[in-house]
Amino acid sequence: MVTPDRLSYARLVKAALVGALLGLVFDVAVTQLTGGSTFSLARLPSIVASGVVGFAGGWLFEVFKAQTEVTDGAVRAVAALERDVARLTRRLGFADQALGMLMDAPRHHAALDELITASMKDKFRSIPDVGVASYLRVLELAIDHAARYEGVHTSGFRWYRDTDAGHYLDGLRDKPMGVKTRLLLVDDADLDAMEADLADDDVMTYYWRHTGDVDTYWMSTGDFRTAFPGRDLPRDCAFYDRQLYVAYDEPKLVLRFDVLDPGNEMARLFDDLRELSARHAPTLHRVARPA
Repeated sequence: MVTPDRLSYARLVKAALVGALLGLVFDVAVTQLTGGSTFSLARLPSIVASGVVGFAGGWLFEVFKAQTEVTDGAVRAVAALERDVARLTRRLGFADQALGMLMDAPRHHAALDELITASMKDKFRSIPDVGVASYLRVLELAIDHAARYEGVHTSGFRWYRDTDAGHYLDGLRDKPMGVKTRLLLVDDADLDAMEADLADDDVMTYYWRHTGDVDTYWMSTGDFRTAFPGRDLPRDCAFYDRQLYVAYDEPKLVLRFDVLDPGNEMARLFDDLRELSARHAPTLHRVARPA
């Protein structure tokens, strides 16, 4: 259907008059080429016919043109509608996943609410432009409701002092939990720096004063690959109640989170680490807390 905003009578008449004029010009041109008289009483029916045909042709052409515009507009509208539906479907999918997370881990409602709200502005389960302070704030929220903590850290002990992470460590220290375990995973190229941290009384005093009774181990990335062939190196992360997983990529300032199913890879990793510790495996180093 041609809508009034697409086609008006003024537009039709204008096109028809142009068509009639072109018809007359065509008739005159043909007459000139055939050597006939351009204007005579005998030529009047032909002139009128040319004008009528041109008028009708211009009118029909404008109707067809307007109809085409409407069709193109309808196609664009349908395409836009499809895009809107796709976006809505994704949002509904995200909302369904978010609801599933909250139902699966009600203990961590506060932390999940913070994470989900922030992530909806970008890609679900991923939050960009997160500084260290914001990352630690999320961990503090999770600690408030957790009964178990396991984590991986990849920047050495000095990082806690240099980033003023004492407040976060205090929260973990003061929260009663059944399990508190931290693995420092050290790149092979940074082994000298790790040894320097372990020998630095100021660094280690800061760590133990704030972290308290957290079972602390360290392992090089080379030893990790030897102990766990085929297993990906874990990133900086905190793992609460074997459900809430919060990972942080500090160089890229990206925080990722998820609620994991029972028997997930992170849970298996820490079970394997405890087995290594029980066997006193040389690849895993326990850091003793000062008496």
